Order: sequence, then structure tokens, then C-alpha cells
Amino acid sequence: MLQVKYSLLAPLILMMFSSGFCAYLEEQPPNPKGIQVVSVDPTRDPDHVETKILYPKGNELKKSSPVKGQIRVDGIALGVDTEQPRKKEIWNDPEGQSLHIFIDNQPYFVVNEAFIEALDDVDDYFDQTADFEIPFKLQPGIHVIRVFPVRSYNESVKSQKAFAVSVFYYQEKKDNPQIDLTKPYLTFNEPQGEYDYDPKNQQPILLDFYITNCELSKDGYKIRLTIDNENQRILTSWQPYYIYGLKKGQHRIRLELLDPQNNYVSGLFNDVTRTIVLK
Repeated sequence: MLQVKYSLLAPLILMMFSSGFCAYLEEQPPNPKGIQVVSVDPTRDPDHVETKILYPKGNELKKSSPVKGQIRVDGIALGVDTEQPRKKEIWNDPEGQSLHIFIDNQPYFVVNEAFIEALDDVDDYFDQTADFEIPFKLQPGIHVIRVFPVRSYNESVKSQKAFAVSVFYYQEKKDNPQIDLTKPYLTFNEPQGEYDYDPKNQQPILLDFYITNCELSKDGYKIRLTIDNENQRILTSWQPYYIYGLKKGQHRIRLELLDPQNNYVSGLFNDVTRTIVLK
């Protein structure tokens, strides 16, 4: 995934003048390396976006590989550019809006082509069905599939029905006690992959995630963000963030879900680290 950077402005200037910025920085300790984490307003989501996992069916036992599936998404067009100012602030995928599909705790894979079954008079209403193949080998037992649509700049759509989750089995019906989809859990969306690096023209990196069965607040659940094992932030609002100041090379981005008492919330998806590369 190649990503292109634009000029890096001071975070304070960006907060004052760039479209979509909130009026504050997340509370964070002094950072000698100059890394800044800036909260930005979510892109406005249409309320009629709905995602459904058609296949594998819930609790279905799949015996052959590769495992194939099908997703239906209503209310957002796949494969088209998102016409929002944010596409000029961060990397924008030339392949357009897509579905991010997560199997267990693996990084997402992308589907951006679908068959359009219906087109309403409303310009932004689409009824699309997307087929996919899981691109890696599965271990026998239970597996979780999570999916949501994203804008062309990879920000997740966060309306009520945009997120879909289901479980299926591969080769044998063996459960995992760590999987309980009724409890609070986290889905790590961005960043992921490789980014082109230009020290003179550097865009921020998008940080984006999905929260299920809980709400974030200063007195409630929180996200602990750790960058490169030492730069730590506590995020108390569910919205996108921009990360500034990362240097060329490899970086580790870790997200942990915390409860209102700041204790780690146990669960298969609640402590996730992704390694990204700025080339």
C-alpha cells in the first residue's frame, strides 16, 4: 500500500485552519521525539449504511480451503472516491471506497468490487454484494469475521449498522473461551502497511479503530495508544486521529482497550500491535 505525503504543518495551525479538526489535542505527556496525536472530527456518515455477512453463515462449518464468503453493503458505493476535503489531508486510495475484512486478529484485507443489485433515486444509496476469498490458511476451529466499509482514505464508517460480525468454523466445531462477542472489544483499523516517506512533504498517518459494546469517555472505557514501545497516549473519544512526527523506518502501533478503572479489558481483540513502514 503506497501512500503519498503532503506538507507537514504545525499541529496547532492545523487545528485552527484545517477542515474537520477538533479544538483540542488528546491529553498526552511531553514527547521529546516530537510525535503528536491530534483528534479530528469523524467524516459525516449516512445513517442508512448497513453491512451484512451473507457467507459464511453464522456458526457454519467450512471444510474446504480457501474459505469463500459474501458481504452485502447498503448505502455506500464501493470503488469510488470519497468526495470530502479529508482525502487531500491524508493518503487516499485510488481504488476508492472499500470493505475492510478482518479474520480473527489478522490485519484486514480489502474488497472494493461488488455487484450492484439496486440503485435508488437517492444518489448515495446502493445495494451491493461483494464476494471474497480468505487469503491465508486457517487453523481448525472457531473463527471470527468482522467487516465494515471505509472511505477512500480508509476512515471507517461508524454509523450504527455499518459494522457486521459473525463466527464460523473450519474443519471442526471447536470453540475458543477468549471469544465472547457480547463483551466490549476493539477492532484496529489503521494504520496498516507501507507508506512513501518524504521528509519535506510529510502527511500525517491516520489512526482509526472501531469500538463495540462500550463507549469511550474520560470516566468510561478508554484506548491506550503506544507508539514504538515508549510514546503513550490515552484516547477518550471514538473518532479518527492523525499521527504526526514519525520518522523514516519501521514503527509499532499498539492499541489496548481499558475499562473505566483503567484496567486492561481481557479479550482476543483488545491488545493489538501493527507494524508499519515509512519508506
